[in-house]
Amino acid sequence: MGTALQFFRNHPVFTLAEFRHAVSAHATSSTSQTLIKYHLGRGTLRLVERGVYAVVPPGVEAGRFVPDRFLVAAALRPDAVLAYHSALELLGFAHSTYRDVFFLTGRRRKDLRLGKGRIRAFLHPKHLRVRHLEDSGVEVRERSGVKLRVTGPERTLVDCLVALRYAGGLEEALQSLRGVPAFDLDRLAGYLDVLAQRRAFAIVGAYLEQEAERLFVPAAYLERLAKKAPRSPTYLFREREGGRFLRRWNLVVPRQWRREASAVEV
Repeated sequence: MGTALQFFRNHPVFTLAEFRHAVSAHATSSTSQTLIKYHLGRGTLRLVERGVYAVVPPGVEAGRFVPDRFLVAAALRPDAVLAYHSALELLGFAHSTYRDVFFLTGRRRKDLRLGKGRIRAFLHPKHLRVRHLEDSGVEVRERSGVKLRVTGPERTLVDCLVALRYAGGLEEALQSLRGVPAFDLDRLAGYLDVLAQRRAFAIVGAYLEQEAERLFVPAAYLERLAKKAPRSPTYLFREREGGRFLRRWNLVVPRQWRREASAVEV
């Protein structure tokens, strides 16, 4: 019993497999299951999903307790990488707090309802999966004593701008990214090369161009990105929402994108 309680103190959210491994020297598999059932009955634990449990804080009713959404996401898949707006939050740059959590994984799974939000799983971009480079741009951050894998600032910048709906939309993404004091430009270019999407080069290049002074982006760096931009006009939003054409990037952006001298109405 003491071993189980010690495990609970260090693992606010955990899987049955993790618990069995931790107590294997002191209990059999059936005993481990019995211990879990005992603590579920006592209200010490809450069942999040089959095989996934959360430790309920003292004095809190298990039925009312909503566990940390990021820790739950990490527990759902051993290869989970927190991404998009969730990465902005974990890195400390998000302008707003969101109820939904986004993570990347190697296999699809259905959304999980948690409190008033959802935990949503997405596959890594195709070019990363094909080349087995899913860990490109991934970092480890700690939350409540638990190590979480999360996309670093450079990959988060690219992923959010390429998939704005998972970053909270254009305004939320831009306000959040302006809170990032600096980016490793070599690491950023490396991830863009791995991603191998001309549209991504255009969107990131256009963003860096308008933030060049703040982020100390050299003109030669922007020129390097511009050479890999699409050869025909593309849209910031795939639904073809737009209003201004950025010639250098062959990119059509909404009017709320900062106005540049190179932009024309379309």
